[in-house]
Amino acid sequence: MKKNYLVILILASLGLSACENEDQDQTVSVPEEAVTVPTLISFARLDVDTYAAGPDSGAAVKGANGIFPPFKGQPVQGFSGALKNPDGSYMTMADNGFGAQDNSADFLLRIYQIKPDFKTKNGGTAKVQVQRFIQLSDPNKKIPFNIVHQNTAERLLTGADFDPESLQRAADGSYWIGEEFGPYLLHFDQNGILLDAPFTLPNPLNPSQELRSPQNQLNKANINYVEPLVQRSAGFEGMALSKDGRYLYPLLEKPLLGDRSGQLIISKFDLQKKAYTGEYYYFKLADKATNIGDFQMINANEGIIIERDGSQNKLDGYKKLIHVKLKGVGEAVERTDLVDLMKIANPNKLYGTARDGDIATGETFGFPFETIEDVIIESPTVLTILNDNNFPGSSGRNAKRADDNEVIKIQLPKKLNF
Repeated sequence: MKKNYLVILILASLGLSACENEDQDQTVSVPEEAVTVPTLISFARLDVDTYAAGPDSGAAVKGANGIFPPFKGQPVQGFSGALKNPDGSYMTMADNGFGAQDNSADFLLRIYQIKPDFKTKNGGTAKVQVQRFIQLSDPNKKIPFNIVHQNTAERLLTGADFDPESLQRAADGSYWIGEEFGPYLLHFDQNGILLDAPFTLPNPLNPSQELRSPQNQLNKANINYVEPLVQRSAGFEGMALSKDGRYLYPLLEKPLLGDRSGQLIISKFDLQKKAYTGEYYYFKLADKATNIGDFQMINANEGIIIERDGSQNKLDGYKKLIHVKLKGVGEAVERTDLVDLMKIANPNKLYGTARDGDIATGETFGFPFETIEDVIIESPTVLTILNDNNFPGSSGRNAKRADDNEVIKIQLPKKLNF
């Protein structure tokens, strides 16, 4: 398979990568037409064989779907968090890399800036340009446990150190990341430098106790050991930012260990005080769901959560956007189905020519991926959704092919309450 290697300038003095693209063209807006059901209005995809500059990677990975290591550089993959920029580009964050702590030590944690040329009914190539990336690092030694690049000046962060799953940008331009191994909140400046020690999660039901996962590095280092109550790989998955920019709402991916109620904890973090408020809410999973993928706020009390099962490449998979409304502190949020991501109208057939084996690409479009992890609220009627392709292991679109990173825009038939 031919590989398209991206040439991205590395700033050697900092050990960071930041190939700037000065193209600030504004996205051409497509006039909206009234729709009666959720409708696909834009489509783009980043080819699975897209790589950025950096050390070869994948030494501890077996490979899958015809893609095998070593990988020449760093795969641009695994979009587990995404933000919209004013120029129409997006900041997209890769997760820990290859799916586990013990196989991702050579995967560098980065935030990529991408610019889709969306295919719409009026044209477009459906291609995605990777413009630059921000390398996450800890040169000021804020992390209290050992990391892979412990004894280097740059202390670049890897997928063996953290599993970043959700991304928000504060008013000062700094980035806040919801992390899964701890779970932690991580705070980085605009250049990807860690500003604070990782913020641990107090148990809202017992504030004197932390909530930790079996992968928690503080436990592994025997630093104030706490019996894990968060399921493995079930820390922070979604994290909303309040519309006034004051609070974060990090959301666990699954219920706590031993909790059969199907309820996930939504915590509340004060960005001004850099501390949890002690307030919390619950999100109760639907019977067919196993976990969530993202959480974003619409207004002060309403939001959208991606809810999904663990299936891929199945037309009857459970993949939905849920409209939620915060109720009283300590109570479950009110929930209503908003969009079935397996039943999206596609009257303009924006996916293009389907390959042999592709599913859900016709007039009824679907997002048949195991990990759908990004929703961006573009306007009262338009949402952007991205998948995490779990490079190279997922094959949701086609059982015989590694998934690409797809970016879609959906128009809603009814306006959200902005």
